[in-house]
Amino acid sequence: MSLDNELTADVSDELFWDPKVDNTAIAVSADDGKIALRGTVGSLREKHEAKKAAQRVFGVTSVGRRDSRRRAPGAHAGQPRPEHHRCEGR
Repeated sequence: MSLDNELTADVSDELFWDPKVDNTAIAVSADDGKIALRGTVGSLREKHEAKKAAQRVFGVTSVGRRDSRRRAPGAHAGQPRPEHHRCEGR
């Protein structure tokens, strides 16, 4: 098994076992130690937790995210996000 395949499997396992992350909608890929996370998460916090989980895996050199957050029911593009999804001060 190649290093990238091992890293992909190890990061997927780490996401599975992290109770703060819903791994069902996150796809993992690796390229020379660089991990890409793609998918949909429920909150900004979950997005950060997924990145932290991937960084814990031995052999990971960097983590990039290509994901989106789920919209609140009834929300449409261009509408402000619900208050609990806002990230003030950034």
